[in-house]
Amino acid sequence: MIITEIKQKGKSESYYVSFDGELYGTLQLETLVKNHIKLGCEIDEEQLKVIKEDDDNLTCFSRALKYISSRLKTEKQMLEYLRGLNYSQVAIDNAIKKLKDYGYINDEYYAKTFAEVYGASKGKNYIKRELALKGVNKEHIEEIIQDKDDTSACLALCQKKLKTLKQPLEQKYKQKLYRFLLSRGFDYETIRQTLAKCNMGEDDAWD
Repeated sequence: MIITEIKQKGKSESYYVSFDGELYGTLQLETLVKNHIKLGCEIDEEQLKVIKEDDDNLTCFSRALKYISSRLKTEKQMLEYLRGLNYSQVAIDNAIKKLKDYGYINDEYYAKTFAEVYGASKGKNYIKRELALKGVNKEHIEEIIQDKDDTSACLALCQKKLKTLKQPLEQKYKQKLYRFLLSRGFDYETIRQTLAKCNMGEDDAWD
């Protein structure tokens, strides 16, 4: 096959490539340079397969970098994102390995950061649930939350919520407050102690 046209795609670093007068698809500028691809070059099917795999690895990694540039991601989140773009598993594995080697993906660090950000307003159960959904392994999660004390966070959130509820509290609002704290990931015992501190004794039927 003879390369008969190479045309830049807009202002990007992608180029349309045609063989024998027919459009093949796009390749990245780096792929063109690396493989010495230029007009008039002759390439066979096996060479093209290797070039395409190399280009897929390059574009997959580039998309991964853009995806992770705005916010930390776990390995599972990155894997799901790249699979959604229909890259080959080989290209995805290569991209994730490079991201981990460069320190862009680190689930243990992600878990610590997540707990620090949400720890002041969320309980252990919320943090455990969210980290598990994001693919962080159980060992990392348990290590992160084992020393977390929800007492202060639950009390602060309860006092803040009380200001928005009609006083004196009717039973239905006490139940609403209980469900609110439960939804934020605090366990029953922590909520019970918190409500007692807020002058809502444990005799009340919160739930």
